[in-house]
Amino acid sequence: MKVLVTYFSQSGNTEKIAKAICEEAARANEADLKKLEDITPDEVAGYDVIFIGSPLHSGSLAAPVKEYLGVIKESSGQKMAGFITHFAPAYPNQDMDGFAEPIKVACKEKGIEYKGCFDCQGFLIESMHSMVRKKLNLTDEQWAGMVKQMTGYPNEEDEGKAKVFAKEVLD
Repeated sequence: MKVLVTYFSQSGNTEKIAKAICEEAARANEADLKKLEDITPDEVAGYDVIFIGSPLHSGSLAAPVKEYLGVIKESSGQKMAGFITHFAPAYPNQDMDGFAEPIKVACKEKGIEYKGCFDCQGFLIESMHSMVRKKLNLTDEQWAGMVKQMTGYPNEEDEGKAKVFAKEVLD
């Protein structure tokens, strides 16, 4: 089976999870790891399984990922799974379903089987701290607590969970 793991990452969180997924996929398949901007929609058509990763931006997939989903070629027999990173510690399951909705819609429109979505907490890059803190209207103390809580993610346990997800998608 030919597997593509593609992703958009600004902070390295999504890339870290992409590498874990690709490592698992490569155990029993031909697997490629590519940044989203480095693969064309025509090239994507040559894969049996596609994992596509995105950080959450304001509670939605990053714009480049949503745009890319719109230009993927129609297919039959392909499968697609998503993976998402975010700085918040947890979202209810119904929120995660909503975040993955653009992936589900693209799959339905393109004749691709949707195989689920993995989510993982990451660390918000420093350059985004003041904007997010302001948007959330947090005090110094509240923000310090949030930064402390997200520090160190994604970690080895998260990478292990990403590998389990990949294995389940590929089985």
